[in-house]
Amino acid sequence: MMQTFASPSADVAIQPQVQNPVVKSQRRNKIIYWTLTLVMFLPATAGAFVEAFRHGPASIVKIMLALGYPLYLMKILGVAKIFGGIAILTGKLPRLKEWAYAGLSFDFLGATASHLITGDVTYALFPFVFFLVLLVSYTLWSRTAATPLPFGDGEART
Repeated sequence: MMQTFASPSADVAIQPQVQNPVVKSQRRNKIIYWTLTLVMFLPATAGAFVEAFRHGPASIVKIMLALGYPLYLMKILGVAKIFGGIAILTGKLPRLKEWAYAGLSFDFLGATASHLITGDVTYALFPFVFFLVLLVSYTLWSRTAATPLPFGDGEART
């Protein structure tokens, strides 16, 4: 039974506002989504710029050579990560955003597998953790159809 309060100046009953638990849950999910997404993609995208426009830090070059990959692959992956980060952060095109999530999943899982195959279990942990954060970010986005950042006017995911 909802309690009503009589307004002293009119015959209109004022009902107290009750927070909808679904709205509260969606708001919490969006906050978690944007926090995880920004925490993961800002450093990853910054690293991608270094990989795309230089050969990257000496430590990354050493790892790529130890894994047996050519150094030009860093440039290809760096450019792909930049575009993937832009697609995920702006959310202009939902289908492109899903493809970006898929591409980054392949990147992180491929890095994990490469390290495990070469016996480097310690370095395999980092890309796998990034993959798990990416998975949570994608799951929250697909559940809440998170709105893009304030500078974007993207469409809602249907």
